[in-house]
Parts: sequence; structure tokens; C-alpha cells
Amino acid sequence: MAFLPRAFVLLLLAVVCIQLSGAVADGPDRCWCLNGVTKYVPREEIEEFSIFPKKSKCGNVEIILTLKPVNKASKAVQRCLSPDKKQGSNLQLCWIRYRHFIISLAFFNQ
Repeated sequence: MAFLPRAFVLLLLAVVCIQLSGAVADGPDRCWCLNGVTKYVPREEIEEFSIFPKKSKCGNVEIILTLKPVNKASKAVQRCLSPDKKQGSNLQLCWIRYRHFIISLAFFNQ
């Protein structure tokens, strides 16, 4: 009889650990843009961008740009963009519109 409660506790502990590991995997546990931010980057130099909302351990919205390589031998460079400047605001609006578009596609394809 004592085996059943122990097995239940171990199963419950495993479920909690799995849930917590998924929550931690959502993003970094710190801010990425600590060394300052860029105010403007010409559009032609941007390969892609990512926006990370405020998190519990980072109170800033972070916009990370991946710049196109200068030549074939160089690597792509990442820069943080200020979310408060005009270009940062425009990219955030673009990001929101894109997310709504993807959600509506998923909704209508059901």
C-alpha cells in the first residue's frame, strides 16, 4: 500500500519538473541588450529581426537585428535596436501585424 502514494508523489514531481522546464525554455533569463542600443540601421542592411517582450527578469522590450554580412567571408552581426526610436516603433508595429496575419491564417485554415 505504501508504494502507491510514493509513486503518485514521484509522478507529480516529474510533471511539475517538466512544466517548469518548458517555462524556462521560452526565453533567456536575462536581458540581451545590455551594452547599449543602436538608434538606426539602414533597411538594406537588415537581414531579419526579432522582438522579445518584457519578461520577469528583463523589464525592457528588446529588438535584435541580424545584419547582412558585409562579404561572403564575414559572419552576420547582431545589433540591439532602441524600441523607443521611430525605427524601433515601426518594427514593433510590423511584428504585431505579422503575428495577427499568422493567427488569422491558422484560424481560417481550420
